[in-house]
Amino acid sequence: MTGLAGAVAAETDEDDFVIQTNPCRRLWLVLLVALALPACQDFKWPQWTMRPARPATTGPVPYPVTLVLPKTVSIHPFTGMRSFDDAGGITGVDVRLEAKDSYGDTTRAFGDFHFELYTYRPNSLDAKDTKIASWDVPLTGPKTNLRHWDSITRTYQFRLQWSHPIPVGERFVLVATFSSPYTERLFAERVFVSGQ
Repeated sequence: MTGLAGAVAAETDEDDFVIQTNPCRRLWLVLLVALALPACQDFKWPQWTMRPARPATTGPVPYPVTLVLPKTVSIHPFTGMRSFDDAGGITGVDVRLEAKDSYGDTTRAFGDFHFELYTYRPNSLDAKDTKIASWDVPLTGPKTNLRHWDSITRTYQFRLQWSHPIPVGERFVLVATFSSPYTERLFAERVFVSGQ
């Protein structure tokens, strides 16, 4: 069988076709293309550039996945003032925080938590009085997120150290804010009594 370029097809043992061409005709074809390209004044060789990978935090999260992202956060009743060592020297707020998805199930929360501790203002619609401490805890990395996760209570545990003496029986207001590139900003507030 003869083609336009003088190619001859021969059948092999594997039923594949091997095309054999005349070397002189290939040379003429290459020369013709090489001479024709400069004649095209607007011809530009394609520019191949490497684009960086799109960061995971850009763009919207697809619909089914949004159902299992945190929709609410709440400060668990186990939250309270604690001593973090056996000698009673390191004290602070032991926070238990629960994140729930669209179904009302407990879920993981990847983002940043900001905590603020206030003195309690009695007989007021806004129980927050004076801010006495604040803490920032990033939970964007998988290892850090897992370190704070308590699989028994399905809550996050934060041991927020505080160097001031804590009187027993005093009321405090704890405010938690969750920020994430995947969800809206979420808030939680709880009044608790030290020593309980």
